[in-house]
Amino acid sequence: MPGMGGETCDCIVPAAGRSQRMGRWKPVLPFGDTTIIEAVVATALRACSRVLLVTGYRAAELAALFRGRSRVTLVENPAWEQGMFSSVRRGVAEVTTTRFFVTLGDMPWIPGAVYEALLGREDADVVFPVHDGRRGHPVLFHERVKAAVTAADPARGSMRGIAASFRVAEVSWHDGSVLRDIDTESDLR
Repeated sequence: MPGMGGETCDCIVPAAGRSQRMGRWKPVLPFGDTTIIEAVVATALRACSRVLLVTGYRAAELAALFRGRSRVTLVENPAWEQGMFSSVRRGVAEVTTTRFFVTLGDMPWIPGAVYEALLGREDADVVFPVHDGRRGHPVLFHERVKAAVTAADPARGSMRGIAASFRVAEVSWHDGSVLRDIDTESDLR
């Protein structure tokens, strides 16, 4: 099933961590009439054909939450304690589309229109949304980036570091939704 722009794209959502800074496990915290992770996945699915939800800590809870949702594929990261890049790397290994997104599981304010805007840029291997001079999420990658991600050290690699060796484009975004994440209780307000 193609996304909003007609292109079929996977979207990796790393949700494997322990949420230590938050003090409570973020994915299942309430967000409106749903949970944080369900809001993130729902928005991604408006633009993407499939979400690769990377799990680790409390994986069974996410499996139960997304059971029966055919467009959500759970990808377990047994090395989730190595950090977020290890989860992104695990997700990249499952990508089957020419271009794919990475969006974070604690950024439920990102609107679907951001995905559409990024998909409009076909001249780069990596496309970032930018607000006030800062790069945010989601980030759109071309499949050319996959080999560099899978070759990188899962404990030390970074998508931003890898992106620096590819053709990068930036799309200006009008609000801070592409930067806004949840790390503490006050971030939920």
